[in-house]
Amino acid sequence: MEKNFYLGSANTCYGFKNCFNNICPNGTTYILKGGPGTGKSTFMKKVGEYFEKKGEDVEYFYCSSDSDSLDGVRIVRKNVAIVDGTAPHVTEATIPGVTENIVNLGEYIGKNVKKHKNQIEELLKKKALCFSLAYNYLKCAGDLFGNEKKLNKKTNFDSELNKLLSLIPKTKKSSIPQERTLFLSFVSPDGIKSLRDKNGFKNIPLDSNYLASTDLLKKFNESLNSLSINHICFFSLFEENRIESVYIPQINTLFSAEISPSTLKTYHQMSNFIKLSGKMIAKAKFYHKKVENFYIKSMNFDGLNKCREKIISEIEKI
Repeated sequence: MEKNFYLGSANTCYGFKNCFNNICPNGTTYILKGGPGTGKSTFMKKVGEYFEKKGEDVEYFYCSSDSDSLDGVRIVRKNVAIVDGTAPHVTEATIPGVTENIVNLGEYIGKNVKKHKNQIEELLKKKALCFSLAYNYLKCAGDLFGNEKKLNKKTNFDSELNKLLSLIPKTKKSSIPQERTLFLSFVSPDGIKSLRDKNGFKNIPLDSNYLASTDLLKKFNESLNSLSINHICFFSLFEENRIESVYIPQINTLFSAEISPSTLKTYHQMSNFIKLSGKMIAKAKFYHKKVENFYIKSMNFDGLNKCREKIISEIEKI
């Protein structure tokens, strides 16, 4: 069935932002604990693929630092998710054994990894330095965005808001309204990229003024909540809690603020800082992969596979 690609966390101009609480609201979550190379991403991917073959709709949440890896997966109809609960995400159980189940993949790590202690420590230091530089560059981009905001003129959105609301069928209200807040964009070595095109959304771009469009989306979100319409808000990477796009599943439509040289006066300067940040994140990924290799060679994958089969069996019963 169709896959939905949403980011549950992101590297932003205001630091690392975690939205994991919104991946599976009011559902059941399995939290995977374990270091790099312990098979968390593959574990989640195989669970998702298993249920897709069963005809289930599955959402995949990609890692903001490595678009080849998963941060989480959700089986939609069952409202069950499996998420990576290790740093930097660090997702903890609120009611262990009830709403969340903790899965310790660390118990499948072999003892051989200990002999590589010094090499692993050195690689982790280099990785941390790369992320530190990446966040410094992102902060510079965020500061420029703050200056843009000061120049922005307040606008009355009544007319534009009514136009957006007129596109939603009145019969699409939900008896149990649900607003989710996630990410759709991520920082890459080539600048900000979006997972939008992977979804097949019908996209409705808003006004050419990025700041005005995001202000309009804030009002739109408030109206959707008051009308009890299920939707997903995607955050901007520039400012915390600023909504950059809104997706309404019932009509498979994304309303989005567009970023381009014409939408922000300091676009080029911001873009340069974001690209520098992306290059540092890519370098951090390089060191991370090297650390993973030490653990991969030491993992008990037979035990890991049995653990995954057990969890699939539990999910099937839900």
